Parts: sequence; structure tokens; C-alpha cells
Amino acid sequence: MELRERLTSAPVVELTEVELDRLRASGDTVRDDNTSVAGRIQILSLDGMFVVQEKTPERRIVVCVMPSIERAQSFVDERLATYDKMWDG
Repeated sequence: MELRERLTSAPVVELTEVELDRLRASGDTVRDDNTSVAGRIQILSLDGMFVVQEKTPERRIVVCVMPSIERAQSFVDERLATYDKMWDG
């Protein structure tokens, strides 16, 4: 199954490093934040589709398609707030 098909067929898709590199090369990075806890969290734009990429606690790369840039920004803001609380104890 092609990567783009996988992205639209499930709410969360696990990727390899090679697949993530391919995904990054095929689109634009809209936002890139260092969580200081779980690596980087990014928003990628792929031909009008917005994807959030992050790592799980097990360090697996996952992406999920967002319905809009606003929802993607909100998702990342919420995630960063959670990580900030974890960091501050």
C-alpha cells in the first residue's frame, strides 16, 4: 500500500525512519517543535493534507492526518502543554 493511502486509511499510522524521510521530502514542514520529553513534534503539509508527526513513549514514529491546519496547530499546542506539565512536575 502506498504511503499516502496508508495515511488516509487509519487514524494513526506507524512509519519507519525511511518512510518519514520520504514523507518530509514530499511536503513542507509547517511547524517543528522540540518537546524536550519525546523528541520532535511536527506538522507537515502534503498537497493540502496536514499531518502531525510525533514519537510514542516507545520511540515509534507515528503520524495522523488532521482535518485542517487549525486542528493540527491545536493538537500540537495541547501536546506541548501536556509535555510542559510533565517536565515541570
